[in-house]
Amino acid sequence: MKINWYYIVGTIFIILIFSSYFFYKLTFNIDNSSNVIATNSENKNNVSRQAANTIAYGLKNTKGEHIDNGSNIIPHNNIISVNVSIDHNLDENREYGLIVLEDFKQVPFKIENKQEFTKYFFNMSPNTSKYIKVTLPVNSNAREVIFLLIKKPNYKLKELDINRAVILEEVLSMRYSINQAAKDTDNVKEKEPDSIITDGLNENMFVTKHKEKLQAVFVEKEGNELTFSVGNDTELPMRYAIVALRDWEQNTIIKDQDVIYTTVPSGVRHIFNFNLPNVDNDTNFQLIALPFPYEVSKENYISQQAFGSFRIVIQNKD
Repeated sequence: MKINWYYIVGTIFIILIFSSYFFYKLTFNIDNSSNVIATNSENKNNVSRQAANTIAYGLKNTKGEHIDNGSNIIPHNNIISVNVSIDHNLDENREYGLIVLEDFKQVPFKIENKQEFTKYFFNMSPNTSKYIKVTLPVNSNAREVIFLLIKKPNYKLKELDINRAVILEEVLSMRYSINQAAKDTDNVKEKEPDSIITDGLNENMFVTKHKEKLQAVFVEKEGNELTFSVGNDTELPMRYAIVALRDWEQNTIIKDQDVIYTTVPSGVRHIFNFNLPNVDNDTNFQLIALPFPYEVSKENYISQQAFGSFRIVIQNKD
């Protein structure tokens, strides 16, 4: 039997790449050799804000006081007014995008009480800081508000570059309770997974073509079916809210659902099949899994997180 050495070498290469990726993910929180710091009141004067190769981010109230990630924000007349604080301590120019979710639905907001946006892009020069005044109305019965910072929102990664892919998949999240009295989450309607797999590959969020293995997708044609995998490596069940962003606007995921809730038991991953949306030109697409929806707290660090899939460039079939 003739041995196909090209196939064997190629397979080993792919395995090595993704083995390195998972080790990289488990060991470091790196962005171009930089750390990402979600600031809190305990380190608001920390010299790490001045350290090289870091991104520090958080919220301040109108008095300039830091608002701890995971804490409660009290709206005034159903209006939230805050400053998004960013220290971009990197030796590069970079574009960022800001979006806001209320109860996991994308909502418009105003910058400097003037122009309204559903997504706000801005550039930062090397080693600079920025305060962005954000004002948004909230429903009186809303329970959670989420500020998401997207790195390089207009950058489209089409090649197999794991280092860049890891940088782009990370979404910087600031999550807050806005109605602590509304604690009941039992009425959240969950979607049953298409299948459940126990194989130890319990990434929080991963998009793939094959449910049996986590094989990344960077470029795909519109309308094609893919699979997303939501895993749980903790010892207790974990509920997620899952949203999709198409060109950084919220998009439906499965059968007109723009938010999917699922509770993943310990040590397994839930599998869902979905189809990519149609596009007119090359468009960025990303799925984001937000753990512990409506249960964000200062004490539970995971509840403050947002787990992004690898960013996918959707191409028009024409």
